[in-house]
Amino acid sequence: MDIQAIRQDTPLTLSTIYLDTAAASLPPDSVLDTVRRYVLDTGHIGIYLPAFRKETYARVDAVRTQLAAFLNAQASEIAFTKNASEAISLVAQGIDWRAGDEILVADTEMLSNLLPWKRLEATRGVVVKMVAADAEGVLSPTAFAAAMTPRTRLVTFSHLPNSTGALQDAAAICAVAREHGALSLVNASQSAGMVKTDVAALGCDFLAGCGRKALRATEGSGFLYVKASLIESLEPALTGWWNGAYDRATGNIGFVAGARRFEAGCPIVPAILGLGAALDYASQVGVDAIEARLRELTAYAVRVFSNIPGIEIYGPKNAAQRIGIVPFNVRGVDPATIVAALEQQNCIIESGNFMADAILARYGVSTMARVSLHYFNTHEEIDRVAALITSAIAH
Repeated sequence: MDIQAIRQDTPLTLSTIYLDTAAASLPPDSVLDTVRRYVLDTGHIGIYLPAFRKETYARVDAVRTQLAAFLNAQASEIAFTKNASEAISLVAQGIDWRAGDEILVADTEMLSNLLPWKRLEATRGVVVKMVAADAEGVLSPTAFAAAMTPRTRLVTFSHLPNSTGALQDAAAICAVAREHGALSLVNASQSAGMVKTDVAALGCDFLAGCGRKALRATEGSGFLYVKASLIESLEPALTGWWNGAYDRATGNIGFVAGARRFEAGCPIVPAILGLGAALDYASQVGVDAIEARLRELTAYAVRVFSNIPGIEIYGPKNAAQRIGIVPFNVRGVDPATIVAALEQQNCIIESGNFMADAILARYGVSTMARVSLHYFNTHEEIDRVAALITSAIAH
């Protein structure tokens, strides 16, 4: 992995220490150039010039195939969405729920993978049961098994929660759901592009993700994987000319084949094409190489940050169970103060509650700071940020 070349492809890294990939990462220039060229072409060539539009939709289909290969899925199992929140909601609104059905939700989830299910509880009579992670934010397949009943219809959790950095044993949890006849939805918002994401190996029924984080695409590049055997049983929550048809003579409504039936209206073409360029870039770097570097950088960051006076680092103590995300607080210091001090030195991290109230409550805090790494970061940047935090809390 040529880190210097990668950083040259990401110009902001030359002037700014960027440690906020868990919110949104920095796209390489090749992604930005792809988006820029398409947007310029829509005005310079004509967005609905027939030949241009035909080529555009062919490129969208090519990215669908590309993303499917990246996830070890079939192209017909992939739907494009604006973000993972939309992808999760499509599943929530598409299942034929019955009153009394149970949904098991990990208590590590942020609102995007909690509110859709709580809304069903309020409107459809389903029962949402929270499954608690341990004190370090690690989910146990045994805990999910213990919560199962004959009424359990679906299990959902994040492969990598935004508030702990704990990489979960997703395949084992999905196996528990399968053994009990329940569906499984993996929220891969943080993990896709950071670790290998193979839907066959995970054994999940649905997988929601976004491009703007570890994949280094732009906003608007979300996606949903739906297992082929479930596509026809999932009711499209959104309808329009792109995914449906209406016969005025008979009154019959129809939908296109495959997971594209869950997309309504014009696709977000710039974001989709940018996602294709991001997938190219990730494949060139190599996901295995990305994961190995991130694991090493994460372990290094935890070691270095542990020397900051008064620091409390949240999440797994075992470095092998953590990747990319290092949440922390410094006793007696408002995390927003740390963020502001770093911003003055061209270092970007984040603070807040990260919409993860259950985890924060377990830590006994209402907010925290979070450093989130990617493979373009360096040991020198980690050292610099640790020094700046130490300096900020001393004043």
